[in-house]
Amino acid sequence: MGKASYVLKRIMKMDISAMKNAVKHVSKRSGKCEALVFLDMVWCGLRYQAGYADYNVFELERANAKQRKTFITRGVNNKFVKRFNDSEHCHFFSNKDEFNERFSEFLGRDWLKLSDKESFVKWVNGRDVIISKPRDGMCGKGIVKLKPADFANAEELFSFLKNNGCGLVEECLTQHEDMNKLYAGSINTIRVVTINKGGNVRIICTFVRIGNGGDVDNFNSGGMMTRVNFETGKIMFEAVDKSGKTFEEHPMTGVRIKDYQIPMWREVLELARKAAAVIPQVGYVGWDVAITPNGPVLVEGNEFPGHDIYQMPAHTKDNYGLLPLFEAVINS
Repeated sequence: MGKASYVLKRIMKMDISAMKNAVKHVSKRSGKCEALVFLDMVWCGLRYQAGYADYNVFELERANAKQRKTFITRGVNNKFVKRFNDSEHCHFFSNKDEFNERFSEFLGRDWLKLSDKESFVKWVNGRDVIISKPRDGMCGKGIVKLKPADFANAEELFSFLKNNGCGLVEECLTQHEDMNKLYAGSINTIRVVTINKGGNVRIICTFVRIGNGGDVDNFNSGGMMTRVNFETGKIMFEAVDKSGKTFEEHPMTGVRIKDYQIPMWREVLELARKAAAVIPQVGYVGWDVAITPNGPVLVEGNEFPGHDIYQMPAHTKDNYGLLPLFEAVINS
C-alpha cells in the first residue's frame, strides 16, 4: 500500500513536459523508440519507484531487472528518510541558523544570524570576505560570497542582504592546500552519509564535490562529484557533473582526479560520526564536511540526502547500484 500511495502521489505531481523531454533524450541516447522508452519508464516507476528523472540520470535503460533492483531510486531514498528521520527534529537541519547553533562545536568558523543592523555592523567590521546564506536554502542555491569593501558601508551591505533573502552570514573558511589543488575557487566538501540506528553510527558511503568555475561545489549548482574510497580516502573514479560529463582531470587545474588522496581522512570520518550522534532522532544524514588547515569542519547536514549522486553512470559501469551496500549496513 505504501508503494502504491507513493506512485500515485508522484503521478499527481508529475511534470508531463519534463517527462516528454526525458523520453526524447533517452530515446536518442539508446536508439530505442520513444514509445518503448515511455512504457519502460512507467514500468520502472511502478516496480522500482524510479521516476523519469531517475530513469534518465541513472540510464536505467541499460540495466536488466536484476540490476535495476540494486538502485537507490527516489522512492527508496524516501523510505530511508521516513524510517530513520523524525520530522519533528528535522528543523535543526533545514534551518541553517538552528543547525549552526546545535552543531556549533563542529563549525570552526564565526557566524551571525541576520537580525538587527547594529549586531551585523559590529560583526562584519574588519572582515574582507563573508558568506551569505538563506535560512532554508538547498542545493547550494542562494549562497553568495561577498566583499564588504564592494559596498559603501556596512549599513548598505546589511540592506542588500536583507533585500536578497539572507538568513545568516558566516566567516569565509580557509581550505586545506591539498583541497585547493583540486580547485581553489570553492570549498570542496566531502559528503559523508551516515546511519544512526539505535545509537550505533555507521558510515555508508563517502563522496567529494568539487567546484568548476563557480563559488560553490554543489552538484546541482555547476559542480562535479565522485566517490571516495571509505577505507583509504582516495578518489575512486573520474568526476562527473549533473549533465553526465566526465572529467579525468579538472578542466581548470589539470589535477588528475582518480586516486587523488583526500587529506585528514580519518579526522573527516570521526567528525561525521560525532555529528551523527548529536540528534539521534534524525538518523539518516548526508554531512557536508570542509577540510581546513586545522582540520575538518561541518558545513551543513542534510536530513534529506540527495540520492542522485549515489549512482551516476560513470561510477556504475557494471550497471549495479548501491542499495545492497545500504541494506548491508542498515541490517547489520
